[in-house]
Amino acid sequence: MSRDFCVTCYGLAASRWVSFVLASHPKVFVAHGTYELDSIMRGSFDSERTIGKESDNLDALERGRELHRLIKRSPLKALYDQYRALWPQAEVYGNVHSFVPVELYAKPDISEMDLNVVNLLRHPVSFVDCHNTIVLQAQQTEELKQHYETMYARQVLPALERDGALDPSAYVSLEDKAFLISCFSVVGQAKDLIAHPMPAFRMEQLTTDGDALAGFCRTVTGFEYDPAALAAFIAKGSINNHRKKEALRQPAEIYAAWSPRYQRAFEMLIARPYREVFGEVGYPLA
Repeated sequence: MSRDFCVTCYGLAASRWVSFVLASHPKVFVAHGTYELDSIMRGSFDSERTIGKESDNLDALERGRELHRLIKRSPLKALYDQYRALWPQAEVYGNVHSFVPVELYAKPDISEMDLNVVNLLRHPVSFVDCHNTIVLQAQQTEELKQHYETMYARQVLPALERDGALDPSAYVSLEDKAFLISCFSVVGQAKDLIAHPMPAFRMEQLTTDGDALAGFCRTVTGFEYDPAALAAFIAKGSINNHRKKEALRQPAEIYAAWSPRYQRAFEMLIARPYREVFGEVGYPLA
């Protein structure tokens, strides 16, 4: 049975790629993140791959925040009504990475919507490594620079001082703070996994396994997708390139390359308190 959907996601999990995949079915409308609502439907997967492979790609930090205020503040019903007005020929409407679970379930009208909700995830080590790059890139965008500075001052630092897991005075550089901010984003994901149980899908599997991708599309939209079309998406690969081409890709290699201070931060903030939580969704943390 098909019904409207929401794929929650903290980002950096091939969410725009996933959006184009879901939108490849003629009966499905997909909005992505806080981009213009029809950016996927009127967009071009191949053209965006060209932009996304640029070494200094700020698209997600700039164009990707055009409707941030509107989307985050709109009632869900009003948002989905806008989807229908934009693309009346679709039968099923949804979004990917427009909300994280805590945002979605804080919406006053969530209980009225009967949404099919699933969670899109990325390995915590890979997420921290990639998010760290995003935080540093955000220094070029005043709005996001202020956002992360405020996050550190109001959330990260008070939590470190309160819990005593790490000594904040040992993490004082911009790079240190970016790493801790990224760790706390994963802490938010762990808390959401606990508070809002739902079907979880791993980016790493969806982007490499055609059967898994087909199952995901079926679960989310209720429709069967052309296996050849899904295979083509997998073969073409990712859209955005948030890290340098030579960056390590395997979580174990990434972790091993971190300094002992960063390994300790990850262990104390994420692995030790949330090892079981991430293990249950397919991400064992050694």
